[in-house]
Amino acid sequence: MGDGDRVLAGRYRLVRPLGQGGMGEVWEAHDESLRRPVAVKVVSVLAGGGGRAAEARARFLREARITAALQHPNIVTVHDLGEAATAEGTTPFLVMELLRGHSLEAVIRRGPVGGADTARWGAQVCDALAEAHAGGVLHRDIKPANLFVTAAGIVKVLDFGIARAADPEATGDRLTHTGFLVGTASYMAPEQARGNPERRSDLYALGCVLFDMLTGRPPFTAPDAVGYLMAHLNDPPPAPSSVAPGVSGAWDRLILRLLAKEPRLRHESAAALAAELRRLQGQGGDAPAPAAADLGGRPEDAATATAPVPGVAAPTAVSTAPGGPAGPRGLTRRGLLAGGGSLAALAVAGGAGAVYVSGDPEKDPVAWSRKIDGIDLLNAPEPHLLVSGGRCVVATGNDYRDTAALCAVDLADGEGLWEVSLDGLWVGASPTRFAVADGVVFALTTSGTDKSTNVVHAFDAADGTRLLRRDQSPSRLDVHGPSGLLISGEGGLLTGTDPRTGDSRWVMDVSSPYDAAFVLAGDLVLCDGGPAVLAETGEVHWERSDLAPRGDLGHALGEGVLAYEAGETAAVDVVFRAADTGEVVWRSPYREEDPEPVVGALPPLASLVSGTTVLLPPGAGERTKPTAVDGLTGEQKWTWDGAGGTDARSVTGGFVVPAGETTVCLAADDGSERWRDEDGGTPTVRTADAYAAFYRTKRERLIHRWTTVRVLGAEGGDEVWRGQFDSSTVSGPAAVEDLIIVIDGDGMLWVLPG
Repeated sequence: MGDGDRVLAGRYRLVRPLGQGGMGEVWEAHDESLRRPVAVKVVSVLAGGGGRAAEARARFLREARITAALQHPNIVTVHDLGEAATAEGTTPFLVMELLRGHSLEAVIRRGPVGGADTARWGAQVCDALAEAHAGGVLHRDIKPANLFVTAAGIVKVLDFGIARAADPEATGDRLTHTGFLVGTASYMAPEQARGNPERRSDLYALGCVLFDMLTGRPPFTAPDAVGYLMAHLNDPPPAPSSVAPGVSGAWDRLILRLLAKEPRLRHESAAALAAELRRLQGQGGDAPAPAAADLGGRPEDAATATAPVPGVAAPTAVSTAPGGPAGPRGLTRRGLLAGGGSLAALAVAGGAGAVYVSGDPEKDPVAWSRKIDGIDLLNAPEPHLLVSGGRCVVATGNDYRDTAALCAVDLADGEGLWEVSLDGLWVGASPTRFAVADGVVFALTTSGTDKSTNVVHAFDAADGTRLLRRDQSPSRLDVHGPSGLLISGEGGLLTGTDPRTGDSRWVMDVSSPYDAAFVLAGDLVLCDGGPAVLAETGEVHWERSDLAPRGDLGHALGEGVLAYEAGETAAVDVVFRAADTGEVVWRSPYREEDPEPVVGALPPLASLVSGTTVLLPPGAGERTKPTAVDGLTGEQKWTWDGAGGTDARSVTGGFVVPAGETTVCLAADDGSERWRDEDGGTPTVRTADAYAAFYRTKRERLIHRWTTVRVLGAEGGDEVWRGQFDSSTVSGPAAVEDLIIVIDGDGMLWVLPG
């Protein structure tokens, strides 16, 4: 680009080049109108004159407008696009957000990435792909160079602006004849190499990227593009563990499934893959982080640090002062942020975020709202808030970088009551990161940035006064609500602790191969391997050798307890035992496949129970329909013949059953239809006591995006609240009396009248 072309469209002043490739150039620029730094990509491969060049540019601009509507936190934002005259002729340009951080390609060049970050970053890529695929857009060029790890530790997917829109009615014919919208041979799915890309082609490419992250190299090596394509078409992929022996069997299974030659054998969707990756993330990635060099390395990977991107908070500083541990470190997200590497500036086509040009979405009526800094809906597990004693306690921070904290506000008016920093990170794999019981708020964090030690915290819920801080490394810790005790299992010992004094109320030796694994159910602590212990006293209530509870929590029901257990004919059964003897009253197959042993792998039992009715989903044993049983006897009460039922959720007196674009509420007693919602689209449905909330993410025009939330009364299906949030992420609802509480993706706490 010549010196005379320093301003594009009379607005974007080019400051300095950031990179150049086969398609064109990326420049750091200054938006003279909005006075902000941006990145400009000039797509010089489409420069030139003549009818064919004009047609190609028109198609490109049309596709760019479609992909610019992909507004998502893990997709780079496109601010503007247009055409400019250059020395090569008229050429399109795109204006995008300016990113700070490193390309994943640069990260991998310094060594393999640990399993936890591979799972976390891979799930974020899946989130972006799920958004694109839902909008009919394929990426077709997922590779490390098109994935960017920001200084805040978030992955952004790049180059959606050159991806092909999958809907032929929206995009016309393909641009492959221009010679650049093809993909990258070393990451290309077999069907894409044959000219037939589909959604699962992007998942195949991501499988290659995950292989690269764990091992430091792609699954196939070849001297040229033809060799790569032949390998993808014909050669069986190696297991990652055969290249990097530290990689676990769980990673081998996941990646080899993604690299199947037949698309139908891969994960069914990006969302399904994201869920599996997050299960791996919940167990620490199930693979150690290999030693890797610091990020301060090659000068060609770095550029001068840019100013912070408007609207994005600066990353939390991590100390790198002398006196810290010496020697090489595993390349984790914290290492990425703390390693002292230079900041690179890079931007390519994509779309994310939301800019409202016609006012905020409507949210009337609202009781009150309050901004709480540090809430992370994307990277911290639910729950994000708990309500008790007229207070709302909110957790902020996440389990990889941002310091954990708790704050409490008055539920009546939103007035801040107290706030405490926990001086550590949340323990992401814990069943309970924070809880409220008997006027005490509990929390479990790491000790500072050292994840080898955990800390149990307890605070008075009324004023935030610290009651307890104890270093502890339990294999499991939970809060028993009825007694208010902390129940922990460590080294074969089961302990009940009074959080107000820190004294152990009781200690019991339950040494077994299971290392004091347990599940809380009503008044009991069910221990894997046999004993059921009274939580308040530690006394063994009964012992049965066939007791093998699974999941996070059991459920008290009448004079018995409901729990997931190892199945007799399936991987997991739902079992109801008499609370006084432990005898099995009834059992039913629940899941054919064995889920990963992580928090949240099985849904809470409370979501299956309404009153004394238990609704079992289809797909296990001989059950082909959603089937309701009497929870006290196991006798069948009714079945539902509709299409769906795998994601049913209980409400007061019934069950809400999503079935495609229709949602039905069934009465718990007899299965009769209470009401039916046909508002259109396929909503996400979440429930809270007497309410069912329907979430629909909506896009209008080019830069409008919001989530519409409708709240219906569970009894009659009457609409009690409807509103819009300028965010693609909104928490599930919490309900207390006649109030409904949600948090949006910007950390705004909203209290709505029910």
